[in-house]
Amino acid sequence: MKGIGDESGGMHVTCTLYGPLRDAVGDKRLEREVSSDATVGDVFDDLGEEYPEIRDLVFDGDEFSGSISVMRNGRNVAFEDGIETPVEDGDDLSASPPAEGG
Repeated sequence: MKGIGDESGGMHVTCTLYGPLRDAVGDKRLEREVSSDATVGDVFDDLGEEYPEIRDLVFDGDEFSGSISVMRNGRNVAFEDGIETPVEDGDDLSASPPAEGG
């Protein structure tokens, strides 16, 4: 995965975490600087290095887990390029378990 925190051409993204992801991190929102060629998968991979519990919740092998919804600016990345969806400066990334209820 590409380097997050690379100062050359860096961008700023916000990660909003819900449910067990928020519990694993201890905070709902995280601000991150990412390289200009980072993907959504790169951002969550780096979060997984900092917070190992996240890795098991977000990833299933080399893809996002089917039990977590990963969004970029309110759009599920499954409808874009999945783990390879590029991020842009100012993006809001979020991850949450599927909504339940009725």
